[in-house]
Formats: sequence, C-alpha cells, structure tokens
Amino acid sequence: MPNFPVLFPDTFPINLVVIGTIILTGLVVLIVMRVAVSKMDVRRPRGVQNFVEWAIDFTAGIARDTMPTETAVRFVLPLAFFTLFFLFIANWLGLIMTISVKLGHPIPALGLTAAKLASTKGSVIFFDSPTANMSCALGLAVLVWLISHARGLRHPKLWFRHFFSPSPLGLLEEITNPLTHGMRLFGNIFAGEALLTVMLQAPFALGWIPWTLPLILLWLLYAGFVATVQAYVFSVLLCLYIGNKSFEGHEHHA
Repeated sequence: MPNFPVLFPDTFPINLVVIGTIILTGLVVLIVMRVAVSKMDVRRPRGVQNFVEWAIDFTAGIARDTMPTETAVRFVLPLAFFTLFFLFIANWLGLIMTISVKLGHPIPALGLTAAKLASTKGSVIFFDSPTANMSCALGLAVLVWLISHARGLRHPKLWFRHFFSPSPLGLLEEITNPLTHGMRLFGNIFAGEALLTVMLQAPFALGWIPWTLPLILLWLLYAGFVATVQAYVFSVLLCLYIGNKSFEGHEHHA
C-alpha cells in the first residue's frame, strides 16, 4: 500500500493528500464556473460558457429521467451537476500527475514511520486523485444517502413504507447501496492509477524511456475513459437514489 502523510496517525488519521486534492478540485470547479459567467452572452454562448451550459443540459436530462416531478428535478440538479463536474476533475487528477517523494528519514508526526517507509522503499505520495482514497469515495456516497433520506422524511409514512416495498429486502438495499455506490467509484479509480504506477516502475531504456510506453499510453486512454464514466455513473445513481425517495405526487397514497 502507498504511503501518505497523515495527521493524528495514532488516533484519527487524516490523509493530508486527500484533503489537499479535494480543496484543489473545488478551486478548479469554482474557477471554471467563474470564467463561464464572467463574460456571459445569452445570444451567442461560446468557450467555457458553452461547455458549462451543455454540461448543465446533460445533467438536467439525467435528472428528468430519474426524478418523479419537475420540483424534484430542480432540487437535485445543482447537486448532480456539481457532483458530476467535481468527480470528473477529481478522477483525472491522478492520471494527469502523481507526485511521489523519496524520504531518507521517518517523520512519525505524519505517520511516516521507519517501518512504513521500509515497506515502500522510502516512497511517499504527495499528490493523487482524492477519489482513489476509500474514505473520500465512501464519504461522498454516505452524503448522497443522507440527502436522499432527508428528502424522503418529508413524507414519513411513505418513507417508512418504502423499506418493505416490494419486500423486506428493501431494508438490506438501504444498507448496501451507499457501500456499492462508493466502492465502485473507489475501486475503478484506484485500480487504474495502481496499474499505471506499476507500469511506470518498469525498467527504462536510455535511462528515461520506459519500455512499457505503448502500454502506458493505451492504459491512460482507457483509464481516462473509465474516470469519466465513473463520474457519470456516480451522478446517475445520485439522482436515482434521491428520486426513489422523492415522494411528490404520491402523497394521496400515504
């Protein structure tokens, strides 16, 4: 397993790389949104504005396919759009660049003990995709789960009844959904970056050209495709889970 600098390693470990890359991803999203609205042209949108408007329309289509009413669409659209955009950038960070530093001495305060450094030959990662970390991916999934149930509780009777419809196994689904939602994202992003790291550690020709360069290029294309698809899949499931607990239009069945 790779080494990361962490705070409070002996009590409640906090991965500093994940925190930093989450903040970086959020800043990139804010900057792109700012650029998109800085020179808005309603008649002839172009550049970043045109791309953002297309992304909003694309997300709105997902929401309308999964939400029961237009009110529910308006509720979920901002969350779905920013989640899709955030995950697209976050998933690509580790493919664009991964920074690994060789440390010659341990730093116990950051969880970098001599034993951990020995297990990775002194290598410590200082930049990676935040979604390649299980805590980040599961945290996003649990957040979606909480939002969906908070919306469902607006109609308590229907919310309680849905746990047993069409069978009592619905209760089991409520436990497994956030796990599969987050683990799917984490597993795909982590696997893509892990294999890329293995390829980059292959012997080099002339001291700087990896023998696996053709495979690296092919894998980068495939991993980039997977990273994009996973952002889309996570956002679709977000809309689906919240839509399943949006009981507007069903109040008369309560």
